[in-house]
Amino acid sequence: MEAALAEFADKGRAGARVESIAQCAGVSVRMLYVYFGNKDQLYEAVLREHVAQRASALSDASVPLSDFAPRHFAELRRDETFVRLVMWEGLTTSATHPPVNKEERSERYAEFLDYLKGRRDAGELDPSLDTEMALVAVLALASFPSAFGHIVHMATGLRPTDPAFTERYETFLRDLAHRLAPPTPPCQE
Repeated sequence: MEAALAEFADKGRAGARVESIAQCAGVSVRMLYVYFGNKDQLYEAVLREHVAQRASALSDASVPLSDFAPRHFAELRRDETFVRLVMWEGLTTSATHPPVNKEERSERYAEFLDYLKGRRDAGELDPSLDTEMALVAVLALASFPSAFGHIVHMATGLRPTDPAFTERYETFLRDLAHRLAPPTPPCQE
């Protein structure tokens, strides 16, 4: 699975070679086919396992809103392979190759949406904001540095792996979450 993960993250579903995966794993191509059926089934198994690992790492619904995006960002920084895998999936999704494990993953996003609605109900998120679009924005903000490190570097002079960038970005994400809170009503005398 590790050899397949590296190959798919590097080359995508279409570019990955079963022969390279087998050689790296120290097994025969035939054995890969015995265990996984074909390259698409191996790809789906790799993505399914990796998505499940990421979901369990981000499952705490008691996290304050100000920590939600920074936690996602930190998790994706620890595992840029996952970001690459999902980017490849996005580039190759089609009627022939739908998203892997779409129903279960959609349920996970529904849980994140419920989390945001809960934070809204707790007064941490402005009720006038579209929570679905807020979720999309949080996911984009958390993944952008890992997905587009070259743009981060051009825009800031820092690489996403630089501790100075990480500290500044996490501070920014927390500040942004506070700014998304409902406005405080003016004091009445």
